[in-house]
Amino acid sequence: MSFHIGIVGPVASADVSHLLDPPAARLPVGMPGAPILATLITELLRRGHRVSAFTLTGDLPLRDDAAVVARGPAFELHVAPARLRAWPMNGHRLGRIVDLYGFERQGLRRAIALARPDVLHAHWTYEYAWAALRTGLPHVVTCHDSPLVIARFQRDLKHGAYRWLRAGIAWHVLRNAQRVTAVSPYLADEVRPLCRAGIAVVPNPMPNAAFARTRGLRFGPLRVVMAANGWDARKNPQPALHAFAQLAEQHPRAELHLFGRDYGAGQMAQRWWQENRLGQGQRGRVFFHGEVAHDAMLAALAHSDLLLHPALEESFGAVPAEAMAMGVPVVAGLRSGAVPWVVGDGGLLVDVTRPGEMAAAMGRLADDSDFAVRLGARGRVQALQRFSTSAVAARYEAEYAAAVGQRTCHAALPGSTAAAVRDI
Repeated sequence: MSFHIGIVGPVASADVSHLLDPPAARLPVGMPGAPILATLITELLRRGHRVSAFTLTGDLPLRDDAAVVARGPAFELHVAPARLRAWPMNGHRLGRIVDLYGFERQGLRRAIALARPDVLHAHWTYEYAWAALRTGLPHVVTCHDSPLVIARFQRDLKHGAYRWLRAGIAWHVLRNAQRVTAVSPYLADEVRPLCRAGIAVVPNPMPNAAFARTRGLRFGPLRVVMAANGWDARKNPQPALHAFAQLAEQHPRAELHLFGRDYGAGQMAQRWWQENRLGQGQRGRVFFHGEVAHDAMLAALAHSDLLLHPALEESFGAVPAEAMAMGVPVVAGLRSGAVPWVVGDGGLLVDVTRPGEMAAAMGRLADDSDFAVRLGARGRVQALQRFSTSAVAARYEAEYAAAVGQRTCHAALPGSTAAAVRDI
């Protein structure tokens, strides 16, 4: 059975440009940072479904008539404007958290009313899911993080208040969602107290581009990759950098390649590394790449010897899963949320609060290449079985069918679709 599926979530225009006809004008940027949605959309189209994606962007005028739609074969991308600032005024409009994303939610609902899909699949449990629920259409809400855990990791008042208000949005969404999935058993356990509906576990899909790459035999210095977005306690970067410094004492030619927000040249990670003088003595080399395109990140992983993933908590762990898809062994946290479930037999699990344990695990992989290859091979098999796009899409198709069957009478959509939408 084929459906017209509405994917509601953060979608970057660049990630789905290959699915669109050549645009007559420049597309809005959309919301980068979630390439898994483009992976899912591509697979759903391949399986014969029609798909409309609904997202937000910060580079459109803050008007009700500023929305944009772009089209391709069996696919539409609807982009509505979003405010850039959370607390301060955005021109004549309030900060987006002050009215709980009211302007953004209305824009998404107008776009959904225009497209009228059979079923909505909302990603994350915040403004996108709330907008989806308000349409009255059959829906599936996928949890990608634990709102309460995220809020508890925020230490300062401003960001903490923002995260707790978002947690309140998630509470409302999960109390009212008819069908809910979570990307790991750990996350399902975390959000279950907030839900009235049951929770199905459906992992994130890994892109075919990851499986298409395989780690080959490498010669030269040991190459370690670490990727994270944000220099914060949850990402646990300082112990990881201490661990690499310890590793470099035994492997002085070792390289650490850092990717993600705050990990570029002159950014937080490099400043901290230099201030703590961990690079003294010319032991080891650290490269601060920062934010790069997803494909560049995959290429770096494929040419590495191991992935170091020091996060204290993950609701899934896409980077370890991508590394496993390529046969790259992983060093990660033994008690880091969903990470042990994701990594399984594809790496070494240690106490990531102890730099010595991370250094010892990396040293073991560096000193025993046969063992590292075996770990990587086991991880790749595991990733193919659990995280391939076809396996994940099949699970979601069952959820869509159940959602449509569960809702025999659709609530009326918002009556007015008078706001103009620019076709590109």
